Amino acid sequence: GSQPPPQPPPPPPPSDQHLGAQRIDGVELCGDEPWFAETAVRKRLRESVAEAHKEQKILVGNPADEIVRICPEDGRVLGAGAVLRLGGAHLGGYGEADVAYAYRQLSRALHPDKNPDLPRAPEAFHRLSEAADELRAGLNEQRNALQLLVGAMGGQATEQMLERPQEALFAEACRMLSAVCGLVGEGEVPAPAQGRGVQAFTNSGIYHRCQMERLLTDWFDKNHLLELYASVPVRTAYDCAPKRYRAQFLCLLNRAAIAEAKRFNDCVRGSWPMIMQTFPELGLWRELREVIQRRVWDTSGEPEPPALPSQQQDPEKATGRSKSRSRKRSRSGRRRSRSRSGEGARKRRNRWGEGADGEQGNDRSRHREDHWYERDRQRDMAWDARWSTSDDPGYDPRTAKKQQKDKKQRGRERRQAIETHPTQGWRACRWGRKWRGAIAAVLPGTLDKAAPYTDLEVRKLGAALWKDLVKWLAGTGSERVLGLFRADTQTPKTFGWDNKTEPPAVARGLEPGTPPADWSFMPVSDLLLAVGEGIVGATCEGTFASNPLGHKRLTLVQCYKPKGVKKSGQKAATTADAAAAKEREKDDGEAKNLGKEQTRGSKWDVQ
Repeated sequence: GSQPPPQPPPPPPPSDQHLGAQRIDGVELCGDEPWFAETAVRKRLRESVAEAHKEQKILVGNPADEIVRICPEDGRVLGAGAVLRLGGAHLGGYGEADVAYAYRQLSRALHPDKNPDLPRAPEAFHRLSEAADELRAGLNEQRNALQLLVGAMGGQATEQMLERPQEALFAEACRMLSAVCGLVGEGEVPAPAQGRGVQAFTNSGIYHRCQMERLLTDWFDKNHLLELYASVPVRTAYDCAPKRYRAQFLCLLNRAAIAEAKRFNDCVRGSWPMIMQTFPELGLWRELREVIQRRVWDTSGEPEPPALPSQQQDPEKATGRSKSRSRKRSRSGRRRSRSRSGEGARKRRNRWGEGADGEQGNDRSRHREDHWYERDRQRDMAWDARWSTSDDPGYDPRTAKKQQKDKKQRGRERRQAIETHPTQGWRACRWGRKWRGAIAAVLPGTLDKAAPYTDLEVRKLGAALWKDLVKWLAGTGSERVLGLFRADTQTPKTFGWDNKTEPPAVARGLEPGTPPADWSFMPVSDLLLAVGEGIVGATCEGTFASNPLGHKRLTLVQCYKPKGVKKSGQKAATTADAAAAKEREKDDGEAKNLGKEQTRGSKWDVQ
């Protein structure tokens, strides 16, 4: 008989509808939240693009002014999107219908037959036609790039994604960067954590049906995917995205370059300089990241750390005289001759009270020694008998002593890792030790399950660290880079919506009712990896630190809780909040009270 028709391939696994990322006050997007996999977020973005085009009306001004705008007299060439007033973050994207509408509105006003008295009208009309053709060709290139990215990730582009491809293209570009960084591993990633990261990548639905080996081969062994990030379609999609997603994209792109350099011994491919030219903002962020890293190890103005016990100078070496020689000299001369002369000279006795010639010493001393020896021996025999005759081994004091010793050793090694650079051996400054200690306390260990990128405490820690750095950068040359992450204050006039008097309720694509924020994005993962260099790692599973197995995580409030305060109850939380505020005040006055700060101890100081 005839063979049954082949069954269609299974549908892709559904994306995580809601990844449980609780919002942090004052910021629109905090950390590596996988917004590209949230169906509700993507739907709001598409709806915002459609709404923006309904509000956007191509207002044609005076033909003479429009001709000067399209064909500037200084010889500049206006971009195709600027000619037709399409593109940009305020609209979020465009399609063929949008291009046709804009061209129709402008061509009616600028047609040479309607403007015979304007000699440059034919030139402006010709440029208008060229701009429309460029945008249509650009749409085809963007759709091809979108299909290439989605296919490499094991998915398939839908008609809805291809209608206005900018939003979908940018989302898939962020998805691929997130997958590459998570699979390669960032920071300190031991083998167990790497294996869990691969398993998390396979089980997660946010990466379509992507095969790990194929993705890594296409990314590192071939150049077509990397070259795509230096192309005009990706840059156009970047310009149409909200600011919070653009900032996250820059951080992911920079970390992908760092991961490639780590994988190939500080070497990267020739496509990265082209990417730097396509995204000049990337160079600004790289400079700021290096400034943050240098601050961790900048100990200028701080006193020299106290010497370790093993490094302290021996008093015998300092004086040049040994105790044994001193004792020999003390026994020489008069005392030695007196001890050897006369019949009443004292005889040396050993620990059992016997003299040098074997005779018994003082009976009272010998009785005391025997008594203590017998009591210790009986106690040891009783303990040994207890453990040897019991079915349950229970508590072994010898094992417990060894475990306690190992625990202290691990604690010393952990403190050493917190305060020391992993390769150069530099000692972190007081500010660096404080934050590195807090990072190690909040993050789970490498042998435990990693904290996901939506973890509330990790994001709180990153937000507090970011605000601390913003205060430090105030008034410096690096402060201008913070503009990449600040939230924009937009009004209807920003978009040319003069007929709409009420301001937009929320930033484009956010949930209704979201209050305005000061920051569009906070680079939590980059801060943890930069400040926690040598102790922090990240994979597709999440973020972790070099902590022992079973490490009990602390909250951000508990990190600054003073000793002796209980950790339960509202009163303890209030006290801890006050302690955290007091610690921040100390950091603010550190430059003014440097001498006092040097003598005052800190919980995270490693001596």
